[in-house]
Amino acid sequence: MRKIRERVRDMKFRTRLILFFVLLITLPSVLSGILHYSASSDIIVTNARDSMLEIVKKNNEIGDIVFSNIEERTVSLISDPDLYRLFNRPKPQNDYELLQMDRQATVILNKYFGHDQDLYTAQLVTSYFSFGSGSGMYTSSSPFVSADPQGFRQSAIYKEVLASRGSLIWVPTYDLTRAFQQEALYDMDAKFRMVFSCARLLNSSPIIDGAIYNWPAHVERPVLLLNFNESFYQRSVQQSLSAVQGSYFYIVSKDGRIVTHPELSKLGTADHNQWYKTEFQQPFGTSLVKENGEDVLISYDTSLVTGWVTVNVTPYKQLLGNLPAIRYMDILSGVALLIISIVIASFIAGRLTQPIKKMLVAIQMTGAGDFTAKIPDQPQLEFRILTKKFNVMNDKIRELIQENYESRLREKETEIMALNLQLNPHFLYNTLNIINWMAIDRDEPAISRMIVSLSSMLQYTVKNKQEMVRLRDDLNWLQSYTHIMENRYAGIFKVAYDIEGVPEDGLVPKLFLQPLVENAMIHGFESGEPGEQGGLVIISGRMVENRLLFEVSDNGKGMSLQQAADARSKEGAGIGMSNVISRLALLYGEQAELRVRSKPGEGTTITIVIPLQR
Repeated sequence: MRKIRERVRDMKFRTRLILFFVLLITLPSVLSGILHYSASSDIIVTNARDSMLEIVKKNNEIGDIVFSNIEERTVSLISDPDLYRLFNRPKPQNDYELLQMDRQATVILNKYFGHDQDLYTAQLVTSYFSFGSGSGMYTSSSPFVSADPQGFRQSAIYKEVLASRGSLIWVPTYDLTRAFQQEALYDMDAKFRMVFSCARLLNSSPIIDGAIYNWPAHVERPVLLLNFNESFYQRSVQQSLSAVQGSYFYIVSKDGRIVTHPELSKLGTADHNQWYKTEFQQPFGTSLVKENGEDVLISYDTSLVTGWVTVNVTPYKQLLGNLPAIRYMDILSGVALLIISIVIASFIAGRLTQPIKKMLVAIQMTGAGDFTAKIPDQPQLEFRILTKKFNVMNDKIRELIQENYESRLREKETEIMALNLQLNPHFLYNTLNIINWMAIDRDEPAISRMIVSLSSMLQYTVKNKQEMVRLRDDLNWLQSYTHIMENRYAGIFKVAYDIEGVPEDGLVPKLFLQPLVENAMIHGFESGEPGEQGGLVIISGRMVENRLLFEVSDNGKGMSLQQAADARSKEGAGIGMSNVISRLALLYGEQAELRVRSKPGEGTTITIVIPLQR
């Protein structure tokens, strides 16, 4: 990398310029080709996602229609009075009674399921017999397989049926010969043995002649078992799925058992992809995942009836089969642009080299400190603008040097002024102190107290530059201020304090009460006439739920409703009130409150509520 940098640094300017223009033209073309390829692939994949997901959802709807119809018929069956009468009896004692019951049960089953071509078998299973096994009309393409009663009652399916308490359950694909321990049928063709089922315990109360009949406790309730051959999905679903080469579909239950799959050996087994754990978090959607190390696009949708997930798997490379042609076109375009860019760059570099030499001479003069150097106008528009900017830059540099010199002079003057300002307050404090002692010597305590109050106010405002201060310090300043104002307006009003139980070390905005007190003194008693009992300003404070509440009340002339509303707004308030409102908003936001209560002739109360800070 270091050698490459050195070679680039040692190149001639013309060569570097050509290289720059080549990169300037070819890089966008390469980037455009990459973006074009990426956008094309995204569009293809997006369209494939949408179309395949729509196909999967449509086919799921077809299956749900069939299964919903089955569920409705099972509800009708378990409410059938004939079925109730048939099984509301003691257990048959001989084969003849079983045969008669089987024929009647077959008639009832045929009534609800006899014309359903999607159904493989329909049986009513008890501990002593599987009713409905005497007819093979539920299928025309496979032998009838009856569930063994004893094997069925020992199966996990029967336990799940009992746990459902009469609700319909859906059982993913399983080997019925092994599930029901029918060893004689183990060698049967797998396409006849592998079924998925729905079952429910006949636990309802039918209505006969307007009366509700409950199953007697001593009567065994049969289990309705409806079996579907796995080929049901091959007939009703796969026919409409998109025929993308290498794609296939399968159905998996929520616990990962495969209901249907192109490979018969996987029926009833656990899905090794385990997408049901990682991908099927939503009822439907698409995902780009890996299968056997290759990228595949899966589209899935969940059945509203069975809760099973229909999955369509499409190899990702099959979706992008036409993209190589687009890639070759982008490469050819990039090569053509590269050749064109070299030719154009060579021409431009030759035109630029000569005027730049003139600029280098002027730049060297500027570097030597001669900011009066000027470059004559060039015939080319671009260089004419460049030389003009260079000349303007020299003028600006010269002006900045002059401004920098003047700025330093002003800094020196400011430093001297700051030293003088530091001396002025000190001189003022000493003078006030001398006047105070003269008032004491002449036995003028009122004058002495006013001078002390004024001195305290000046020291507080000059020395304390903080925005937030201790409450005790701010109250001390306020008491000095009100003392001076009471003497200034002697006989017009008095000031009283009621600050009890408020933490004196709490932090408050500096001088936040002064504008309110000043408004009460000046505007509340501006006529100079006190009330019947004299003018009174009360400054009170207390704690309210970890918040500080301060009130400034007067018995002056008061305000109208409109004036009170204006005082609460930043726009309508005076300068002092507006300053308080702005500071409270900046410091506390919505945690601060300012309320104004006033009536003409009765006085005004202004309330401030702020959070307690320490």
